Amino acid sequence: MKKDIGNVQLTNPESTMKIMYKIVLIFILAILLQNCRKDTSEPSPAAKYFSDYDFEEPAVSGSTFYIDPENGSPEGDGSRQHPWKTLQAVIDSNLIEYYKHAETNNDASELVAVNAGAPVKGGDKLVLLSGYHGFVNLSNFIFKDWLTIAGEKGATPVLSRFSINGAFKNIYLKNFSIIKDSYVGAEDYWVADDINHNSNACLYLASNSFRGSGSDIKINGLTVKTTNDASSWTAANWVEKAASGISLRSVEHAEVVNCDVENIRHGILFEYFSDKGTAVNNVVKNFSGDGSRIISNNILFAYNTITGCLKVDDNHDDGIQSYSRGADNSPGTGVLYNVTIRGNIIIGINNKNNPLSASPQGIGCFDGFFDNWVVENNIIISNTYHGISFYGMRNGRILNNTVIDQVPGDDVSPWIMVTDHKNGTKSENCIVANNIASASVSASGNNVTAGNNYVFGKNNYDSIYFAFTDPDNNDLHLLVNDFTKRNIIDKGIRLEGFVSAGMDRGLSERDNVPDLGAYEAQE
Repeated sequence: MKKDIGNVQLTNPESTMKIMYKIVLIFILAILLQNCRKDTSEPSPAAKYFSDYDFEEPAVSGSTFYIDPENGSPEGDGSRQHPWKTLQAVIDSNLIEYYKHAETNNDASELVAVNAGAPVKGGDKLVLLSGYHGFVNLSNFIFKDWLTIAGEKGATPVLSRFSINGAFKNIYLKNFSIIKDSYVGAEDYWVADDINHNSNACLYLASNSFRGSGSDIKINGLTVKTTNDASSWTAANWVEKAASGISLRSVEHAEVVNCDVENIRHGILFEYFSDKGTAVNNVVKNFSGDGSRIISNNILFAYNTITGCLKVDDNHDDGIQSYSRGADNSPGTGVLYNVTIRGNIIIGINNKNNPLSASPQGIGCFDGFFDNWVVENNIIISNTYHGISFYGMRNGRILNNTVIDQVPGDDVSPWIMVTDHKNGTKSENCIVANNIASASVSASGNNVTAGNNYVFGKNNYDSIYFAFTDPDNNDLHLLVNDFTKRNIIDKGIRLEGFVSAGMDRGLSERDNVPDLGAYEAQE
């Protein structure tokens, strides 16, 4: 059943000269105090924060050690004057005390120390200086207090891979690069076996039943790539060489913020059982598969940019893809709960001169059910049918999104849609409102409502020039004119409890009656 819903004064008696004297003294003392406390090895915290999300950086409660591939030595003590050589060498030389479970196949068993008495412990920080730090491949890495591994401010440390497949906890990775073909070994990267080429993600974190569970990982400001330059790659090169970027499998409480993920197969993946995860303010650029996959519960995926899809094989490419799995592991036989996809930008074609450039589906959720999902304030620019599509949605909200065709003149144009599960079970209790779309907005099911949306119609592509600031350059801020006042401005409905009704994609406040789409007009 389908339904439509309507539419500084001074008060101190001291003289001004005395007050100014005190201010200068306080200012000087503040500078001195700051310089005494300043850790010159540590870059500033996460570059960008949002009113609905605050990244909490783990405190360093212990010692700080330095690792320098250019000037370090295996005989060093980890001090700035006598640093160690590489991160891989520090790990391989058993210089880090960590924990593992006493019994395999039993992650409820007690934790026992590995490398007991080693100089580096939980609560400490490892500072990476410029140079190649090797590749990290671990099976146990549990800490009772956070271990920080961070690039020094202004330095360019790089690894060719960071992988944990087993039990881990309380690890903070910050401000360094993982570039797969930076590998240094006896053989060239493309023929060496120990790096596993494209069969493992650049940053791969996974639990397994043998070693135990993984959780509590923070990833901030990493650059993750297969290679620095893939501009000359053919489709066959992409299939053979491209590794995925950041892959999380059975990892709870993972945060991925401020990362650049580029020249990869798939971008940022919350695979099975990676619940309670966050991805905020990341960029995924030049991907040959999916920009992101969300196949877990309780995920916040917000303010990320996904762009530059490359069509190299028969993969069903999506900007953001999700599907459920049930007890038999078949797609579409389970339920995924409590996911928020907010404020993201998905632009299909990034480089029109690249013959491999193509448009992915926008947000494609084809195998439900998807329960209590919120999709709001996203911008999708792509030459595709599925701008935002949910096949089997319950208790969902699709609000204030802007979904626009990227290539005019053909029959393909993106829509927003909520429809039945592929098995015929109807969607239920959903609202689709305040959106702008090129082709259509449709919603069907039990107590599924659609209204206060604006559709250009795929034969009216030129109308977007009356609505948006610069659509040819992907700027979809609203113009203020007769067209937008008649169709878009103040035409939305306010729904309490949803960010889209109070804040637009530019993080500015909306008026009481929101405009349609991801941006509020600035009059």
